[in-house]
Amino acid sequence: MLDIRGFVDVDWAGDMDQRRSKSGYVFNLFGGAVIWMNNKQYVVVLSTTEAEYNEATHASKEAIWLQRFCSSMGLVQGAIRIDYDNQSAIFLAKNPEYHSNTKHIDIQYHFVRDMTEDKKVLLVKVDTLKNTTRALTKSVSLRSSLGVEKQWAL
Repeated sequence: MLDIRGFVDVDWAGDMDQRRSKSGYVFNLFGGAVIWMNNKQYVVVLSTTEAEYNEATHASKEAIWLQRFCSSMGLVQGAIRIDYDNQSAIFLAKNPEYHSNTKHIDIQYHFVRDMTEDKKVLLVKVDTLKNTTRALTKSVSLRSSLGVEKQWAL
């Protein structure tokens, strides 16, 4: 059995100029980072929950791709655990009931709900300070400690 584990973090409206959220995810295979991403979200969102839910969708799509890639090589992986520090987004993904406060969230972002319901992705609450991906959405010094961004001196 493979040991794929994901981590997600978002800095809501972290870009002070455009008010877009900074987000990122990391997937580890046997403890080593194999896929990671950090960037500004494409849309301005109205709440932390929406920003986090959007990123959970992108991370879930990546998790499914990684699961299928491993499967094509004959490597078995059950539900991929994704550690996440936002309880509201986890609740929204696990609860398919209609929520009047979230009706504005685009249908495309409900992919994470489907993957959670199908038990292909397992969103797990993790303490913010233990969220490895926090390094991708915060300061540059944290990012370099993760080992995914090098600082080059000229």
